[in-house]
Amino acid sequence: MRSYPSLRNKKISIHQSQYLPWAPYFKKIYMSDYFILLDNVQFQKNGVQNRNKIRNKNGDFWITIPVNKKLNENINTKMITDRQILRKHWKMIEQSYCKTLNWELYKEQLFKIYSSDYQKLNDINLDLLEFFLDKLKIETKIIKASDLDLSNTKGDLVLEICKLFDANTYLSGLGSKEYLDERKFEENGIKIEYIESIPPIYKQICNPFIGNLSVLDFLLNVDQNEIQEYFEKR
Repeated sequence: MRSYPSLRNKKISIHQSQYLPWAPYFKKIYMSDYFILLDNVQFQKNGVQNRNKIRNKNGDFWITIPVNKKLNENINTKMITDRQILRKHWKMIEQSYCKTLNWELYKEQLFKIYSSDYQKLNDINLDLLEFFLDKLKIETKIIKASDLDLSNTKGDLVLEICKLFDANTYLSGLGSKEYLDERKFEENGIKIEYIESIPPIYKQICNPFIGNLSVLDFLLNVDQNEIQEYFEKR
């Protein structure tokens, strides 16, 4: 099995692949030395692996990538069933954000992504992840779980990944308390640091403010200094 360089106080975070994730997703990545993208776990129906929220002057709304309905498939095997949907999403994004502060900076790269001919959900999720990481100036090393030789599930999978990367600290959401065996982590010299997901509050192009949206809304509405302040605040 491949080994990874040891870093003092190395922090690891792990999360499933998502479509247009919200800002706290990226804050956790920012706080990490390595981020493991769980792209080879079972797809969750009605989750945010293939949908998320944006807004316009009328309020917030979901945009969803339809995928095949076969049960027990992993995220990285899910096929997109409507090949025109991304062009529809582009039109909704353009209509919603064309007057925002940063639209002119990012519209061409976003258009290139949304005009590509993706067949699998995971492929557009990965390209959008890379786009956001670049524009948010996050330099954390990203590794796909599908590229690793892993054998466990749930809490044991998390521990296996932390041991593989010789992690000192695992950054976890509060919801993971239900299945993480903290004793096992302690026995392996790994601290679990639970992080509350707090979305940013910022000036949007439309009023009133609506929170809990995709990071796309945050990126397009505010300047880099405000983004950096959000990531650095503890």
